Amino acid sequence: MKKSIVGDPLLWPGLVYAPINIYGLLYALGTVSGSIGLLFEEFSQTDNFAVCRQKTDNGWVRVKAALALRSSEYAPGEEEADLLICWSDDTGGINGLPVLELSGVAGNNPSKSAATAIDVRGLDSIFAEDPSEDLLVRGESRIKFEDTIRQLDERIKKIRSRQ
Repeated sequence: MKKSIVGDPLLWPGLVYAPINIYGLLYALGTVSGSIGLLFEEFSQTDNFAVCRQKTDNGWVRVKAALALRSSEYAPGEEEADLLICWSDDTGGINGLPVLELSGVAGNNPSKSAATAIDVRGLDSIFAEDPSEDLLVRGESRIKFEDTIRQLDERIKKIRSRQ
């Protein structure tokens, strides 16, 4: 049997283990992007950049996001990023570049409380409010919604089986 290597177990909607490559990071980002207030427009085909929009009082601001599994894997180059999105920030930030550490978004980092679940150092101009509480509320609402749909599905199946 071929070996299967996975990241640490976590409690994340639709994701059993922490990402161990950029594809896992992209999937994790996709599961929470709306909850953290980012709308993604495009992903680069040649490097690890994405273009997204963040709602502000004056409209939607364009944000160029660099993507890396760990912050230490990001190497600033010719193209400047407005934001670094990573699974784990193992450098404590890079030259003042705002870092969004996804591992803390859903409270998977035991060293962070729910109130500080999202690490948004320097993101005041991008994130107008603390989205961690919104994410937690939406997560609970999603679970309740899915339970309601399952119950409705079971009831519909029972009705159909009687006919």
